[in-house]
Amino acid sequence: MEIHLPKAVAESREFYAEVLARRATYASIGAHLEAMALRMWEGLQAGNDVVFMEISGFHRDHLGRSPEVLRSLSLKEADCRQAIANEYGFSRWTEVAALWLPYDMLYEETVDLMLAGEIEQLKERIGKNPALLQQKSRYGHRATLLHYAVGNGVEIWRQQLPMNLPDIVGFLLEKGASPWAKMQVYGGEYTAAELLLSSMHPRNAGIFEELRSLLDT
Repeated sequence: MEIHLPKAVAESREFYAEVLARRATYASIGAHLEAMALRMWEGLQAGNDVVFMEISGFHRDHLGRSPEVLRSLSLKEADCRQAIANEYGFSRWTEVAALWLPYDMLYEETVDLMLAGEIEQLKERIGKNPALLQQKSRYGHRATLLHYAVGNGVEIWRQQLPMNLPDIVGFLLEKGASPWAKMQVYGGEYTAAELLLSSMHPRNAGIFEELRSLLDT
């Protein structure tokens, strides 16, 4: 399956590869995000551009700042924690530190199947577990499968789009996924259709109009 994989997304996945691969082994989501923050801190100390772009995209105090500006600010490890907290939908790091829930790997793996374009496996998974259609992420943003499908507001390493995504979204809606479900991001609550309008990835992939026609209600 052809995947639209933006450069920044590919670089993020490569940078965090080891920590992401061990996601299911952590005792809690908070513990995993702590490892992600530590990895970001390593990248910050090494001057890795991927990390500066991530901070620019998510840290509530540094949104939109260029890597050059960020390099001049002497950012600290606490800034990495704040950036990770914001990326995963939390307002502050204390919320992450208090999150002792483990991952729901059934949901996490279902998101991964969808973003890999594995539609037949996805159909089988949903058939056996229909509650996944309405389930929300345990991250602070509370994204549903439909939210992950538009590649906006969710963790950067997951902002990839399979080219059969319109077929997948059509299937999810047909089986009962709610287009009115909202996730918490950008200081508000938004449906997948609302987030689609400001998402550049579906436009760049050439599937924006198909997704809009499916999600518009």
